[in-house]
Amino acid sequence: MEKQLGVITAEYTYLRSGMEESDGRNRTGIEDEIFAGWAIRILQENPAKDFVKVETHYGYTGYVDRRDFRRVTRKELEQRQDKERFLRIQTGEADLLDQPKVQGLPLELLLKNSIVELLEREVAEGWSKVRSASGREGYIHTQNLKRRMDHDGYLLTEEKKADYFQNWENPVCHDGLADEEVLRERLEDSAREFLGTQYRWGGKSSQGIDCSGLVFMSYLDQGILIYRDADIKEAYPVKRIPVEQLKKGDLLFFPGHVAMYLGEGKYIHATGYYQTPYVTINSLKKSDPDYRPDLAENITECGSIFV
Repeated sequence: MEKQLGVITAEYTYLRSGMEESDGRNRTGIEDEIFAGWAIRILQENPAKDFVKVETHYGYTGYVDRRDFRRVTRKELEQRQDKERFLRIQTGEADLLDQPKVQGLPLELLLKNSIVELLEREVAEGWSKVRSASGREGYIHTQNLKRRMDHDGYLLTEEKKADYFQNWENPVCHDGLADEEVLRERLEDSAREFLGTQYRWGGKSSQGIDCSGLVFMSYLDQGILIYRDADIKEAYPVKRIPVEQLKKGDLLFFPGHVAMYLGEGKYIHATGYYQTPYVTINSLKKSDPDYRPDLAENITECGSIFV
């Protein structure tokens, strides 16, 4: 039986831990959010229910509202891997306009790393025509478009997670990026783009983001798919390392929390801490004013893809 596949058409959809209750409301926790143009595999559905069990292209499972995606064929999903034709949004948010000028009417809001189809580049100076996953055609600043770094290969293969994510191209050399130090710098740059973003449980966007969402999106920005939660999973690229080996771009894990190490004792993280409920930078050094003993004294493990 052919796999049932889909593409998110909503601006974003929440991935929930369960289906809706008998009264139609959904009280289950938000596990994740998926953006327009992202692909899913349909695992289980009940025609009488609004929520469908799915798996993402990075191997995460949960339930999404069936109104937030459309079904696609395997052939269509394969075509969507064309990185010259299907591009991602590189800014935190970008308007899709009805005209190639700033006075145009916004048709749709596209979040960072949403995927759009390029119809025509430079229809006017600095403007390109695109089609969003919802089917709307409009115009966007060409500078807001960037080549997609990751792909949906996991949904197109029969391999298990342990086989696919372990063997999916050497992350350090992925997409032609072979220099480890350059990649470490880019990981930091991607994380810093979210500085000041409010904390949102299950979030991964400029509207709100959580701790594992921050590191996940920073790595995805460089074409690397890591586990979405604050944990090291054997099937994914992050491997355990001693704290003494920490370098920029590596990960620090605490009970129920994860951060990205920046070097010199500093780390960046999305935190729901009452004094800093947003993406911020803290220190592992007691002498620094941004030292947080509740984290620094409770490191459970460290991880890196560079092993």
